Amino acid sequence: MFDILLIIAPLVLFFVVQVIFNKELPLFILAAVMSLFVIWQGGTGAALLFGIGVAISLIVEVGLGFVLRTQHWENASFFGIPYWLPLAWGYGFVVIHQIGELVFALVS
Repeated sequence: MFDILLIIAPLVLFFVVQVIFNKELPLFILAAVMSLFVIWQGGTGAALLFGIGVAISLIVEVGLGFVLRTQHWENASFFGIPYWLPLAWGYGFVVIHQIGELVFALVS
């Protein structure tokens, strides 16, 4: 149960900060701290998985944004996307892996 709270609490905190402040810098700082925490907790492969998530986010968000812009970011400051978005993608990759490991441990 504590492992699930460690995964969900940073996500809730991120969205609370986004709603309250709606500024780029606090979200970037929070995303960076969340990412470092998850990499530290995630073990040896977490940094690689985080890097893959960041790389894929740049391809999807920036690359496809040049071809077809289907969404608009008001505070876009990094090639049309917010600074925190690639970090959030990397964080998501690691968290999805951790949730999968928790589910696998519960099932087996």
